[in-house]
Amino acid sequence: MDIPYSTRSKFLNACEAAIRESGAELRTGGIVHVHVEEGGYDGRVIGDIRTTSRSVFGTDWERTDPTRFPARIKAAATALLNCGYEGQFEISHSQGDLTIRAV
Repeated sequence: MDIPYSTRSKFLNACEAAIRESGAELRTGGIVHVHVEEGGYDGRVIGDIRTTSRSVFGTDWERTDPTRFPARIKAAATALLNCGYEGQFEISHSQGDLTIRAV
């Protein structure tokens, strides 16, 4: 399912800062950790970030209502795009901890 990128999110700045700070790790197969506010939906998603589309990113998310997509994961995907990353990434959220890694 394609999910729209965030247009505004209180989680976006933290995600972008962590990606910029740990970008070398991400490029070499490492994991970027981001601590955000607890709450929201937990989950794990494979996101396909395409610089050719600045409006939506592909996911393996199988629910039918895109408005229920986890906001923290959406912010992480948006941050990846904003930081110039492209490709498939596993993005997970649990209890205020986001992890991002290239697939």
